[in-house]
Amino acid sequence: MSLSLWKIQRELIRPFKQLSRLPPRLGSLFFAQPYYDHILARKKRTHIGAAPQTNKVAIYLIFPQTGVLASHKVALRYLIDNGYSPVVVSNLPLSDTDRDELTALSSRIIERPNFGYDFGGYRDGVLEVINEFKSVERLVLLNDSAWFPLPNSGDWLHEAEALNLDFVGAASNYGHERVDLEDYRQIRWSYSCDHRNFHYCSFALMISENVLKSPAFRRFWRKFPLTNNKTVTVRRGEIGLSSWIISHGFSHGSTLDISDLDTELARLSDTELKAVARDTIIPEMPRAKALREDFMSRTATREELIGFILTAVARQGISYTQPRLMHQSRGFAFLKKSPIWLDEDASDLTLRFVRDLDGPFGDTIRDEALNLRRTRGKAFAASADAA
Repeated sequence: MSLSLWKIQRELIRPFKQLSRLPPRLGSLFFAQPYYDHILARKKRTHIGAAPQTNKVAIYLIFPQTGVLASHKVALRYLIDNGYSPVVVSNLPLSDTDRDELTALSSRIIERPNFGYDFGGYRDGVLEVINEFKSVERLVLLNDSAWFPLPNSGDWLHEAEALNLDFVGAASNYGHERVDLEDYRQIRWSYSCDHRNFHYCSFALMISENVLKSPAFRRFWRKFPLTNNKTVTVRRGEIGLSSWIISHGFSHGSTLDISDLDTELARLSDTELKAVARDTIIPEMPRAKALREDFMSRTATREELIGFILTAVARQGISYTQPRLMHQSRGFAFLKKSPIWLDEDASDLTLRFVRDLDGPFGDTIRDEALNLRRTRGKAFAASADAA
C-alpha cells in the first residue's frame, strides 16, 4: 500500500523541525531552572492557611485568570472532606479577596510567577511539602485544567487509595501506538505502559509515601528542567515523571484502566455504539470530524465505529475523547476544559455533555463552561446551551 503524499511530506520535514527546536530546548534544559530559582522565585509568596495539616496532602494548581472560581472551592472542599490537606499553588497573583477565600480552604497558599506550566507549579508545591510537611503518607497532584469531581462520579481519592500502588493516575495517554485516521479499520487494540510516549495524565496523580521518601524522587523535582514550551513540558513532565516511576521499579496504575476498551465497546448495542462515535471529541482534527460525519450519514458497520473510536483514543487520549462514555460507564470524575476553546465542534460536544450534569455543581460547571466559550471561543457561533 503506497503512502499518501501528506505522510511522505510529514516524514521529510520532521528532521528539520526537530533540529530547529534544539537550541532553545538545550537552553531551557541547562539554564531555565537556575534562572527561576535564583531570579523569578524571589517573587514567590507563601501564606499559611486555616485548613488542618494532615499526613495526606493535595497540591492543587490553579490559573485564576478571572479570579477564584466556584469549581475551585468545590474541589478544595472535597479534598478536605476526604482528609487531605490542600496546598494551593497559583500561577497568577491573587486578589486580597481570593486569597482570603482560599486561606479558609487550604493549609498553604503559594503565589508564584507563571513559569513552567503545570510542572513548574507542581515543583514549587512538591518542594514545599518535602521541606515543610512531616510524615506524608499520600501526596496528590491536581490542577484546574479539568472540572472535578463531576456530579454522579466515583470517589477518585478512595479509588486511587484502594489500588494500593506507589503511583496512580486518574487516566493515561499513548498506551497504544498512534494510528493514522485512514487506517482506523486496521487497529488492533493493545494498550500497555511499554509504549514510548505512554504517560499518566498530570491533571490528577497520587504518589505514595514509598516514592516520597526516595532521595532520587526529591532530586527529580529539585533538578527538574523548567521550560515555557508546552510540548517540552509534557515530554519532560508528564512523560518524564511516568518514565521515571516505571524505570525505578515503583508499582503504578490508573483508576481508569482502558486495556479492555475494545471489549467494552463490543458489548454496546448498535444504537449505543453510534452514540459513542457521535460524541467522540477530537479537537483541531478536521479529518476526524469528516470521518465521524460520514458515519452519521450512513449505516456504518460496528467494526467501523469501534475502529474509529479506538483510533481517536489512541491519538488523543481517553480523557479528551470520551468524557461522556467514561462518566456513564466508569464514573470518571474529571472533565477537561480545553476542548471548550480549541475547536468549535469539540466545544459543542463538551457543552452538550455539561448540559446533562446534575445538581448544583452541574449548574456551576455549565456556567463556567459557557463563560469559557464566550471569552476564549469568541470566533465560534453562539452556543444553543447559552439560552
